[in-house]
Amino acid sequence: MYVAGIDCSWFRSPFLKHRFLVTTEEQIDRLRRSNIHTVDIDPSKGLDTTSLPIAEDTLRGIGLLTSAQTPPIQEAPRSLELLAQELTVARDAREKLAQSIKAVFNEISKTGVARPEPVDEAVQEITIVTRTLSTHATFMAMSYGRELDASLNNHSLAVCTMAMIIGQALGYDLIKLRELATGALLHDIGLLQFPPHLLRTSTPLSGEDRSTFHHHPRLGAIAIEAQREFPQIVRRIAAEHHVTPDGQGYPPETSASSTAEESRIVMIADRYDELVTGFGGLQPLSSHAAIQQLFQEGEFGRLDLGLVSQFIKLVGIYPIYSFVELNTSERGMITTINPATLHQPIVALTYDETGSPYQNPLTVDLSNQSESPSRSITRVVTSEQEDASRAA
Repeated sequence: MYVAGIDCSWFRSPFLKHRFLVTTEEQIDRLRRSNIHTVDIDPSKGLDTTSLPIAEDTLRGIGLLTSAQTPPIQEAPRSLELLAQELTVARDAREKLAQSIKAVFNEISKTGVARPEPVDEAVQEITIVTRTLSTHATFMAMSYGRELDASLNNHSLAVCTMAMIIGQALGYDLIKLRELATGALLHDIGLLQFPPHLLRTSTPLSGEDRSTFHHHPRLGAIAIEAQREFPQIVRRIAAEHHVTPDGQGYPPETSASSTAEESRIVMIADRYDELVTGFGGLQPLSSHAAIQQLFQEGEFGRLDLGLVSQFIKLVGIYPIYSFVELNTSERGMITTINPATLHQPIVALTYDETGSPYQNPLTVDLSNQSESPSRSITRVVTSEQEDASRAA
């Protein structure tokens, strides 16, 4: 069906756009979970009957098919056009959320106090966006194009959003999700007490500055503890988000064996965002390379390997929207992840082996091929990812 209208504002509904073709079970689930009472359906743009096959004479009988028409063909669920639309909406949402968080952090910087009310409002807005947009559009909007972005606002937004994505996959209820999101949003507020040059610079810190920097979890926890309205888990996340499972993190007095699962989730989201933005003087990595790095650090005990694996199952080894080159020299965009074979996603090929664009994208499921030799991904072409998204 094609939804043409919803009986409440976008802010109160689980959808930022109120005109869309229903193509996935996820969209239906979000409609069911919402407070929406009625929706308007446009039968000229969708099949406003049953999902089962319908005979042509039945379609004619209800006015959806004339003698000159053929039965409507449902749009592919992961078309390049749909992906481009989702990513555009997600990026717009990111910009609006970043401004809200900037206002919250500016107040904390001036007053030294994290008031629960504006923090709760920001978390509510992030929750709505996370439930509204697809996981992959949200993930890529928070990840891509932020190289050397030293903004604490955007970093905190990205960590909060990705932590919520993991929490939802783990089955957290709404209360636990909000606590996780609040802790993730405030995990670095201890940095607001430092001089500006210590706030996630693009060059490595000196020994003295790094020693000072390592105090920010404790300072953040103290600031949160001063506001008794915050749940204790919020304080723990701020205090523990740099305590690594192998005991090599900080502060050293916190036992690695007693950290909360929520703290370990935030640690993964925090580390991923550091890798893709280059915080701390690192060379920014592509999403694919950052995910590989996360897995290696999980294997070495620097991160919770079980939670890292859960994160990778959600976003894929090659995240959706990644622009890749195959062993055939063809190039295209990842459109769908195959959960059972994460290294073999579905790709919409947009350029042939000579670099010429296909007239129509060629969709290839790398996990189900009959050709020999079979296609496989050889590299991620990060410099063309944005161009491919715009071309879609």
